[in-house]
Amino acid sequence: MDWDLCKTFVAVADSGSFTAAARRLHSSHPTVSRKITALEAQLGTKLFARAADGFVLTADGRTLREHAEAMAAAALRAEAAVGAGGRKARGTVKLSIGATLASHWLMPRLRSFLDAHHHIRLEIITHPFPASVWRREADVVLRPVDSGEENLVGRKIGRLGTGFYASRAYAAGRSLPERSGEWKGHSIIGFADQDSNAQLARWSDAITRQGTMVMRCSSQGDMLAAVRAGIGISALSCFVAESYPDLVRVAPQKLVSVADLWLLAHPDLVELSAVRAVVDFVAECARADRERLRG
Repeated sequence: MDWDLCKTFVAVADSGSFTAAARRLHSSHPTVSRKITALEAQLGTKLFARAADGFVLTADGRTLREHAEAMAAAALRAEAAVGAGGRKARGTVKLSIGATLASHWLMPRLRSFLDAHHHIRLEIITHPFPASVWRREADVVLRPVDSGEENLVGRKIGRLGTGFYASRAYAAGRSLPERSGEWKGHSIIGFADQDSNAQLARWSDAITRQGTMVMRCSSQGDMLAAVRAGIGISALSCFVAESYPDLVRVAPQKLVSVADLWLLAHPDLVELSAVRAVVDFVAECARADRERLRG
């Protein structure tokens, strides 16, 4: 069986649509459709049936998926077995990491790693986040949850702290709040995407409930820009906000550690020299920056 056709089949089976599968595979809708047609012709059976919201697997499709997953696991084991014998760390390693951590924490440290590992090509994956290791969207993931359903291996390498910040321009001539009853009259920047930041959004709204909500943002980058523009006070990741001398901590006793940081990899890939080099590097960065990340 053509492994390329099989990978396309798995992507459609996972996503339920040709369009979503094409995005995952960095391909196109017509190409995905053509490959599925070719695979069905090769096997002499229909693998998918149309549903109201996309495609579902037929009985033969469900059977093939079980075998395809076994093929994927075997491919990973083969890659690990061959790669483990190499003396030099080489190859492409895909690291899935949140956009804020990537741009504000990891990127400034990567030059030293790349200078020391000329044979490793690093791909930073920030969308979709977190990427799936078992579907080969990533080799290593840094995320705020443990192995979960993917049964990855790894460890907790730190915690992320969040506090309230304002610009020095906003703070000039104002009495910044320190207690729960002192938020009245202050402008607040809150979370628009409360699904992905549910715990943090509830905490922020509860603390600042006496203030005036002037804006909600769906990204940390926009919240940071709004605070630096003097629009109001917002909850920000401490490791981000502390990098800007034009910002000041508000209500310093109001700090929450909202997420553990887990560094995880596929159990069949973790001993590949290139993957191990990336894992060790990220873990060492987190160890060195433990207090900064915690806030």
